[in-house]
Amino acid sequence: MLRRSSYAAASVERPRLVAPHVLLAIGLLVGVLFTVLFPYRALVQYTLNATRGDALTLAYLRNLLRTDPLNPELRLALVRQSIARRDYEQARADLAPLLASPADRETLTEARWVEWTLYESELLSAPPFSARHAELEAQLPQRLRNAVTVDGLTDDNRMSLVQRALSRGQALLALELIATFRRNGDDIDPRLYGQAAAEMLGHGEYEGAARMLLLQRSREPDAAKRRALFLQALRTLQSGNRLDLALDIADRELGELENDTEVMYFLVTLARAANRPDAAARYAKRMLQLSLERQLRRSQFAAAGLDVLPWRVAAGGGPELPFDDRIYTLGYEAFLGNRQLEDAERVAQSAVRQAPDDLRWRERLATVQEWMGKPQEALDQWSQIARRSGREDAWDAVLRLAPGLLDDDALLPALEYRLRQRPHDLRFMGEIVALHERAGRPREAIAFLQRAAGDTPSVAELQMLADLAERAADIELARRTLARLDALLPPDPARAARRAALFILDSRFDDALQVMETAKVAAGDDQRDFWRLYVALAQLVQDDDRARSALERVTRFDDSDAFEQGDLVDLLSDVSPLAAAREAERGWRRFGGSVWFLRTLELYAAAGQPAELARLFGELQQPAQAAQRAEAERSAAFLQRRAQWHLDGGRRVEAFADLSAALKVEPESASVRTTLLWLLIDGNDTRMLRELLARHEQVWARDEALHDALAAAWQALSRPQVALDRYLLPRIGARRDDFLWMMNVADALEQNGDVDRAWRVRQMLWKKERPRLAELGADDVGRLQRQARVRLARTLAPGDAANALLREVMRLDRDPDGRWLPAARELALSAFIDRGEFDAVRGFLWQQYGRSLNRPLWADITAALAQGDVAAVGALLDTWDERLPRYDRVNSARMVGDLRLAQSAAFDTLDAQRDDAPLHLQLSDALLDFSHRFDLDIAQRTLGGVDERQSSATLDMAVAPDLRMSLEFGSITRDRGDNAQFSATPGESGYLLARLAWQHDDGVTRILIGQRDGFETIHPLALEREQRIDSRLSATVGIGLHMPATENLGLRMAGMRDQIDLRANYRVARDDRIGLQFGSYRYQAQNGLDIGRGRLWQVEAAHAIRTELPDLEVSAYVAGYQFSRADIDLADARAVEVRQRLFAGSGLDATALRPQSFTLQGVRLTHNIRLLRDYTKALRPFGSIGVSNNSVAGAGYDVSLGVAGSVLGTDHFSLSWRQDKGGGGIFARTTEFALHYRLFF
Repeated sequence: MLRRSSYAAASVERPRLVAPHVLLAIGLLVGVLFTVLFPYRALVQYTLNATRGDALTLAYLRNLLRTDPLNPELRLALVRQSIARRDYEQARADLAPLLASPADRETLTEARWVEWTLYESELLSAPPFSARHAELEAQLPQRLRNAVTVDGLTDDNRMSLVQRALSRGQALLALELIATFRRNGDDIDPRLYGQAAAEMLGHGEYEGAARMLLLQRSREPDAAKRRALFLQALRTLQSGNRLDLALDIADRELGELENDTEVMYFLVTLARAANRPDAAARYAKRMLQLSLERQLRRSQFAAAGLDVLPWRVAAGGGPELPFDDRIYTLGYEAFLGNRQLEDAERVAQSAVRQAPDDLRWRERLATVQEWMGKPQEALDQWSQIARRSGREDAWDAVLRLAPGLLDDDALLPALEYRLRQRPHDLRFMGEIVALHERAGRPREAIAFLQRAAGDTPSVAELQMLADLAERAADIELARRTLARLDALLPPDPARAARRAALFILDSRFDDALQVMETAKVAAGDDQRDFWRLYVALAQLVQDDDRARSALERVTRFDDSDAFEQGDLVDLLSDVSPLAAAREAERGWRRFGGSVWFLRTLELYAAAGQPAELARLFGELQQPAQAAQRAEAERSAAFLQRRAQWHLDGGRRVEAFADLSAALKVEPESASVRTTLLWLLIDGNDTRMLRELLARHEQVWARDEALHDALAAAWQALSRPQVALDRYLLPRIGARRDDFLWMMNVADALEQNGDVDRAWRVRQMLWKKERPRLAELGADDVGRLQRQARVRLARTLAPGDAANALLREVMRLDRDPDGRWLPAARELALSAFIDRGEFDAVRGFLWQQYGRSLNRPLWADITAALAQGDVAAVGALLDTWDERLPRYDRVNSARMVGDLRLAQSAAFDTLDAQRDDAPLHLQLSDALLDFSHRFDLDIAQRTLGGVDERQSSATLDMAVAPDLRMSLEFGSITRDRGDNAQFSATPGESGYLLARLAWQHDDGVTRILIGQRDGFETIHPLALEREQRIDSRLSATVGIGLHMPATENLGLRMAGMRDQIDLRANYRVARDDRIGLQFGSYRYQAQNGLDIGRGRLWQVEAAHAIRTELPDLEVSAYVAGYQFSRADIDLADARAVEVRQRLFAGSGLDATALRPQSFTLQGVRLTHNIRLLRDYTKALRPFGSIGVSNNSVAGAGYDVSLGVAGSVLGTDHFSLSWRQDKGGGGIFARTTEFALHYRLFF
């Protein structure tokens, strides 16, 4: 009901019950009473604290605010009531004046906090997913930042803001808010960070919680609490599975805790949990370092008497530092996790040193050492573990490692341990035995095996013992053990073979064969090794019957070899050659090859089966056997056998063809060579014989088995001197007791014209053989000896007795057809010739030989010459010529008037008959000295790195007996080689030299003129006079213009000299001479550039140790050379030309052509050096060697080697090699290889 104004009522008079002043007094009293009793303050406070948001409270507050508009408390209460009523617009409107007006700090703080409450209430009340909610949600971060910066907020208010941020999932914002915590400009209470951490941890913010704890740690003054907060932060992250972050924070925030062992321990475990082995290893190193430092401090305290902790005592008796097993274990595992095996090993080694009785650490050390590839060290640890604990795994480790390391000392206890567990285990017994054998202790192995086997060993143990005894060379024990096995087991061929082999070692072959014999009944064809050993033993004891019987069985095996077949053939060849031949043929058809075929042929021949031989040769000629025939014909032995077959059939041509083919196939075969030589000797084929010797004698002469045949060949060629020198006389001492051989020597001496020596030899033989004249040997050798004795008797004791003996020999020496044997026929011919019955000789030849090619030519020509039958001699000379004996050939040529042939024959004789001295001198003087000559020279030189090749041809004509003229044409080419001084090395494209030599009674005059095209074209000219003053002294004077200069390489290529030489030789005695030489030279380049002048002097003394060939001379010499240089203008065109053409790339100039002065001393030994140019028929070596000292080059040497001889007889050659160093002129090493050839015509 609306209130009405008091002025609207009518004025009525009322009755007064109480006087007005009483009434006023009562009113005043009631007013005072009401004033006293009314709860104004409480009501206002109640209104301020009310949160229901009812209209009455709201109206009341507004009325109060109107009465006191500047009261902030009323305004804030009004805003709270509006918030409670969710009238947010009104609340903001009511709050705005308070925020806008300046107020005290507390009021403003309360207003801003209410503003945050208003926003938060509106956010919570806004419908989710509404636009307003989204708008308010977006304002949340900024609102929180604004709210948290309100000055004067309590910690609870701030934490509530942090909680609001966390509840909204704004962890980063919560951290940001916490970072802004300030109070009155001072840091907030550290416990607030702990609360924040708890709040964040409750909301699952592990990282933020950890940061809060770290912030709290950073403001915590207590070190123990800082350590606890650090660990708590890391554990917080660990609980949230933020292990990597925990490690990063640990690395960053570790700080003062890096020296805390427990912290390091925790970090190692944390890193391992984070699968960060690298970090774990790093922390572990630090942890172990700290642990060691702590141990060191304890040791220092202990040294000072302050340590009360117990010490460990090592196995060696010395004190060791105590260690923390827990830390070592963790460090070891951390290093293993990071594959730092070396560090893990060091940790384990340290632990083992400090706790040697801790087997766990020994096991760890062994394990890591195995992983590191140190099996030996690991084995040592496993051995310690096994011996101390007896653990199975430890023994297994020893058994696993020791064999590969060949550590028998460790392996043996392990094997013995296993064997104790399993007695009579053959595997372990065998390994222990093998171990002892490897260690070279077979006796210990035997003792062990006998001890392990006991008194009643099993068969396997006996077999093992037998094997061991055999290997240990305890033959007796092996035999006894095998005998025990034989007593326990049935016969066994393999075991019997072993017993037999043991008997063989003691050379008890009969016992071995007896053992094999007892087991033979149990041996079948499958026991092939048994039968082969049986055969070998039977052959050793020469029980041929058993060997043949066993071989007949062995050779039927499908794997029998050619050797076994051959042994059977050998055994049969003595008792049944025909059976042996058939077995050989069986071997040929089974194994093939020319060897078997040849063996078959030999056995059929020995068995006297020509039909079988013809069958085999005929079979081999079949087209189907072409391959086998070709293979057989590649065998020299087969060809020789077939040649013998042809000879037996009289087919000499085929025999010669086969022997020639055999020689090509097997040129080293002595039998083939011998057979071929005798074939040609018997056939008088001297031409072929000469050719054969020319091709092969040099090689064949190395085989002593061929010396007799070669001597006979040279005798057949009428060269007994060669036969004597090469093959007979060198061996006469060793063969003096060989009667037939010595008779041949006597014949050769007689044929050589040395009749006296031949007679003396026969006289000696006659004294030895005369008592044996009555012996009539039946074999071939005996027959030949008998014939030789007859010859001796006819020569040294002619008469009726000798003739009677000759008749008896002629009666006996016949073949089955009644014809005389060849040796008997020749003996008869010699008898006719000795008596001078040449008509009988010719008749006997006709009667015995007819027109056969193998008739004795010596008898034919002897008879013809003796009778002076010119026609017969001419016919024989025309037919046989070189095949005639040497003297007979010369006499035949003289008889028929062919003097040139006689000279040629005599010259040919001198080829080998060196003792014909008069004829040799005559031919040398008449035929060689005054004959024309053609010379060919080739030389290859290396001169100080420059390669030079010179070749020339010279025609030397004997114009008159005292005048010779020669013309030489040649060329010189040079190559720079490895000489870097010269840019070019000009040679001489061609030179021509003409020489004239005029022989006087007292000397020789020589003239030379020519042209040489080298660096420039020059024309050398020389005149020389050699004068014999008397028989001892001779002198030579020579002058030359533009002659070649060889004092150094530059002059050799581009220089020349004018020279005057004076030489003198004085023969002091027959063997001693002295030589002097003086020379003066003027040097120029070939283009005319003057180089300088030089003077040479030389003195030489020589002594001939031997003057006849082979000669030997020693000499000593002293020489000096002095050069005087000329001034060379290097700008001269000639000097420029020399530099450009010779030294363009080396920086040298024309002055390099100047030779150097020097003095030279030396000694030299020469041998046959004149044969370099002088004729010699025989092949002779020559050479020289010397040492010298040059004032420029120092010590030097010169050496030369060569050989000279004749190829065609009318020629001469020399092949030489020379090298010197430190001689005159070119002081570097020079080498020359030269060939000289001279043909006389």
